[in-house]
Amino acid sequence: MLTVLLSILMFSQGLSMDSRGTSFITAFPENIAVYYKKTVNLLKITTLHPNTTVNVTYMANGTVNTTECIKNGTILTVYWNKNVEEYQFVSSNKSFRITSDKNVTVLSVSGWEGRFQSHVVQPEQHLGTVYQVPALNYTKIAASFSLVMTSVRFLPFRLMIINAVDRNNSVTIEQVDERGQSQADRITLDPYKLFQIEINGTVREIKASEKVAVLLTHPCFDRIDCSCNMVVNQLKPPVFDKIPATFLVPSYFNAKQLLVTTNQSCSVCLYSNCISVQNSTDIVPLFGNIINTSSLISTTVHVSLRLISPGLILDLIPTSMFSGCYLLGFSSPSSSSRALVIANTSSTNGVRINDQPLNSNIRWSVMNGSEYSWALVEAQKIGTIWHPTSKIGVYMIERLDFDSIYGSPAMAINMDPDGNGCLVTPEIFVLGKDEMSWFMSRKYCLENAYQLARIVANNTVNKVVLNMTLQKPTEGWIGLRRGLYTTDWYWKNEDNFPSTVNFTYWQRGQPEKPEKGLCASVSLDPRKEFKWQSAPCCSKKKPVCYGTTKYLTYSDTVKL
Repeated sequence: MLTVLLSILMFSQGLSMDSRGTSFITAFPENIAVYYKKTVNLLKITTLHPNTTVNVTYMANGTVNTTECIKNGTILTVYWNKNVEEYQFVSSNKSFRITSDKNVTVLSVSGWEGRFQSHVVQPEQHLGTVYQVPALNYTKIAASFSLVMTSVRFLPFRLMIINAVDRNNSVTIEQVDERGQSQADRITLDPYKLFQIEINGTVREIKASEKVAVLLTHPCFDRIDCSCNMVVNQLKPPVFDKIPATFLVPSYFNAKQLLVTTNQSCSVCLYSNCISVQNSTDIVPLFGNIINTSSLISTTVHVSLRLISPGLILDLIPTSMFSGCYLLGFSSPSSSSRALVIANTSSTNGVRINDQPLNSNIRWSVMNGSEYSWALVEAQKIGTIWHPTSKIGVYMIERLDFDSIYGSPAMAINMDPDGNGCLVTPEIFVLGKDEMSWFMSRKYCLENAYQLARIVANNTVNKVVLNMTLQKPTEGWIGLRRGLYTTDWYWKNEDNFPSTVNFTYWQRGQPEKPEKGLCASVSLDPRKEFKWQSAPCCSKKKPVCYGTTKYLTYSDTVKL
């Protein structure tokens, strides 16, 4: 196992709730680790909905790759050569914009056979204007691991600051030198341009007038075998709060030391053994018994933890941000690809891979002092890992040559567990803008990827109330109507849902006789309790459309 450095950022540069979005921006840092080979850079974009259109734009030359009508669960892979990597410390337009008309996830990958590095690209809605920068001094880190540095040329870590908006962006880089003197450098980034700087424990904060993406990277992070790996980690905007946090550290990570960066005092505890942190940026000893055992670390304020080892910078997922479903996107699934899963010990048998339970031979290891266990799962053909009733934590872990590892948290798809799988679209009720007949309302809903609403239980009534309470009181068509010959009520469904009516919510005195109305509407007036009434199908009312729940399934792979 590797010796690992724990980096604690007391600004909650935490993981976002999920990795889905329709707009992303990123870039490929310099990769010296495979300088003697032809580096491959690629973006792996996974669609979550049918008929998705994806655009990938290389801002340096305006090249646009457009793929339309992609099925849900498709992995779109876009390849680029080494020329797209940015190695200069200047303003540059070597950024990539990924946009889509429906939610997707994006994984960035760089490397060569057996030596890939990857990171999850954060969607634009999770970017920010302020970032706290870890005070990482490469020389100190190398000394703490007794590393033989392969080249003094690549000692400092680097920051890539990427403008995420289509207008000029003013960026301030706050630094503190070795004498403790503060200084601020200011730059202006043109739309979607980036600026790369070297840092060596001096840069503390990035402030921008508009949203930016910030990548922490090193082109040749030394390892214990006299070779090196490129590493990259996307920083997250700070969340200032006083809520305590809990992190689970599997023994597989073998943590040994702690790098602390904080602007406020707090306590970091391994069970009941605590260390007081006071605005420190030094590497300090952690807890002796954390080295070879799984551990539970708690903090008195909400923080972010990073594991750092030669070749690895890994965000830890706080238990408060465990999710119901994760998408796995390995750079090149092989026997070295693993998913590290953390689940409640009492419900480990509920963990699913795609639509199948885990292999019964999976070995779960209990994490001392907690209600959780962890396991490694082979990931040759894994698309999703989820749990029907409990939140779990999932990491993507791969072994490089020389037995080094790298990884990242898997891509969270939905926070709450769902018994049917990875929920990408919850059921929803939408009110049309214009009044029209029942027949035109049905057509309107179908053309907008919905169907006329069906209300089949009291909890469905409650969902209609939640969706429609703020609407101006009116009446809306639902998918209930009478048969022309039998005059019996039935649900007009566009899927395999039963048409039988087993639940009704009629107003008093309703429904009226068939000759007075063959279709049903719902009152959207809270004073009328959202009850139903019959009405002539040709009368004008607004359509109440219903979108069914949709789940992620893998379907195909597309390469560009």
